[in-house]
Order: sequence, then structure tokens, then C-alpha cells
Amino acid sequence: MMEYPDLSSLDNTSGREFELFVIRLFEKLGFSSTITNRSKDYGSDIMLQQGDYRIAVQSKRSESELTFTSVQRALDSLKKYDAQLAIVVTNNKFISSAKQLAKIKNVVLIDRKKLLDLIELSNLPVNHKKDFISFSNKINQELIKQEIDKESFKFLGLDIPKVDHSLLTKNVYGRDHPLNNKKEKLIDIFKKIRGDDEISVQKDVLLNSMEQYPLMFGTRNESKIFLSDMIEEFLIFKLKTDHYNLV
Repeated sequence: MMEYPDLSSLDNTSGREFELFVIRLFEKLGFSSTITNRSKDYGSDIMLQQGDYRIAVQSKRSESELTFTSVQRALDSLKKYDAQLAIVVTNNKFISSAKQLAKIKNVVLIDRKKLLDLIELSNLPVNHKKDFISFSNKINQELIKQEIDKESFKFLGLDIPKVDHSLLTKNVYGRDHPLNNKKEKLIDIFKKIRGDDEISVQKDVLLNSMEQYPLMFGTRNESKIFLSDMIEEFLIFKLKTDHYNLV
């Protein structure tokens, strides 16, 4: 029996258990499934087949929001497995960079909310049409309508047309910018400073650029603390004294 009305049970499963749940879900939609080589899955861990139609699936049970890396790996699997569609399924959400890449490359992202919709679709009576392709097209259309690539929304996480500008004030009502958004902005700053060259960035130059976004990084001292945290998280590293590079 497959009942996860609020997904709380799924949040406590292992990655393998979540994968098996996803397989059972798609089998209810009429797909046959194959688990890929675990040591070399090339971005997908499940291959689905329905007639001549093949879908590469990456299932990710995660405690944090998924980045663009999950979308990129799903794209890699399209060519490897000669699939017509790539999807990423998670019990969590996707950050804006993942959504942007998915929109450009036509990868289907099934986040927490869409997973509930998919479960509902799979539980329709046998005599109902359970059209996953139509379901996927609807997801992509909704993503396009969100217009998440607008410059003003890109790194603030405000990917909806109506913006409450009071939320742009640092720490207003106790709200701080999500860590994933800060990481994305930091990577963006690195790229703008370096251009196309894989060169290190001098600390003062980096801090000067971060100071242009006080609502996101705070004071210069807070920016320094944030850089230290990013070194611990292996996002950046010190190439030499007072010089930073991306991992």
C-alpha cells in the first residue's frame, strides 16, 4: 500500500526507500522501470519505459532544497540513455537556479507539491487516463508563467509576480535571506569578477562586491563571517592568504 498524504513519512525514509516509492508510483501510471548502474548512474537512477517512450528519472530524497546540479545531471542522462524526457523527483523544493536551467532545457521538476499531485494522479481508478506526459507539460507551462528569470527576482528568491517589498529589508520580522540564495549570489559575484578565467579573487575585491548587496550579506564584518562559513562548507577555498577561489 502506498499512502503518503502529507509526505511526512517520506521525509523519514532513506534514499533507497524513496527510490522504491518513486518506482511503485510510476508503475501505477503504467510504466515499466529499470534501476541503472549505481556506480555510474550518469544523472539518473531509474529508467522508465512505456511503449517506445523512455524517461530518465533522478529521485532525490533530501533535507535541503535541490540546486541546479541535480538538473544538470538529469540532462546528462538524456543522451547517455537515449531518453525522450528527464525528470527530477524530490520530497523537497528546487532553488531558483535549478528552475531556470530546467525551464531552458525542458527538464521536468517534481517538487514536494507536485509529488502530491502525482500521487493523486496515480491513485485515479483504473478506467481513468493517467497521462504523465500531459502532467509534465503542465508543470513546465507553470514554470514558464512564473517568469523566474527576471533580474529583480533572480537571487532574492522572489520568483512570483507580486512582491512584498517589506521583505527586502534585512531581518524584517525576523526573516533573513535563505542560505541557498546567499550562496548563489556569492557564486555570481565570483563569476563577474573573474570573467571567463579560472583565477582567484582577492579578499578586499570580493568584500567590496559583497557590500553592494547589504540586504543579503549585511555589514562587511558579517560578509567576512559568511566567507569563513562557506570555506567550512567547501563552497570556496583559500588559494593563498587573502585570495579565494570556488571549489
